[in-house]
Amino acid sequence: MTSPESSPLTHIVILNWNGANDTLACLRSLESLIYPNFQVVVVDNGSTDDSLVKLRAYASPYPFVLLETGSNLGYAGGNNVGTRYALEKKADFVLVLNNDTTVASDLIEQLIDSARRNPDAGVFSARVMYFDNPEVVWFDGARWNESALQLEWPGQGAIESELGTNEHDTDYACGAALFFRTEVARKIGLLDEQFFLVWEEVDWCFHARKAGWRNLVVPAAKIWHKIGVSFGSESSPLRTYFSIRNELLWFSRHASFSARSRLWVKNLRRLLPKFHVGANPSISFIKRFVWALQDYGQALLGQGSRLEYLSARQAIMDYMHGRLGDCPDTVRVWSNAWAAQRVQSKQNNKQ
Repeated sequence: MTSPESSPLTHIVILNWNGANDTLACLRSLESLIYPNFQVVVVDNGSTDDSLVKLRAYASPYPFVLLETGSNLGYAGGNNVGTRYALEKKADFVLVLNNDTTVASDLIEQLIDSARRNPDAGVFSARVMYFDNPEVVWFDGARWNESALQLEWPGQGAIESELGTNEHDTDYACGAALFFRTEVARKIGLLDEQFFLVWEEVDWCFHARKAGWRNLVVPAAKIWHKIGVSFGSESSPLRTYFSIRNELLWFSRHASFSARSRLWVKNLRRLLPKFHVGANPSISFIKRFVWALQDYGQALLGQGSRLEYLSARQAIMDYMHGRLGDCPDTVRVWSNAWAAQRVQSKQNNKQ
């Protein structure tokens, strides 16, 4: 093992928001790291529970700093607080690590070794595994498919033994384990806080690549991720809002005019009543039309999954009016109502 004097200083930035139990589990997993020269920076992002009490009580065996933002700055803003601290302390590398992860003991060494082998690479991603299914891959790189208007994750769902072990280029590094040279941040800036949540690391990695850096996946560097803990279900109004609004923002910067136009058509269709075009052809036009009006009415009333419609409409309108950063309070109200409805539905199904 190399000595601290010959090992680049790495700061590990972990963002906490009302999730101290996951954060503490992550911190305990870092105790196994064999890399000799790192500091952990936990940023509490305006938690409203007992997170700060628990985090202050943590007896760290490694250099540990707790920073408090005082309010929820989102993924981008909160992690930027930790990254700025790392830059001030002259760190050579930063690892932005989700709080709902655990790590392999050689994680940092594998990432540092890859950086040494690839001086033209500035941003690196660990191979991210499912926490509940530890041999299955969640993230092993991404590619932008403009014809399909989507980012594809080719290795997702594969058994790790089915995939190769060579480092490979990726269009962006996973935000759950985003490792980068600090000189990249000094050159292109930090995560854009207009995104608040989701798409910000994609945007940042595309800017890094435009500045001449490669983005790499390092399969030998592994973490395990509790998928969904950080942000909630894919279909929640909160995720729907940020995904749609921020996708529009990202497309405006990095996609072609054709792709941007097709995305707008796709999103404007979200605002129309569902016409059940895939319904059984034996069902009459009138009946399908009535169903469409019922869907639309439920959306306007904020019932059931139609809360997603409200958040989608809000996302599109906010983007059009340049309202970026955090979402309106109403989106969180819809998301809380949606979550309560899901709980009630599960209880009803058990009866």
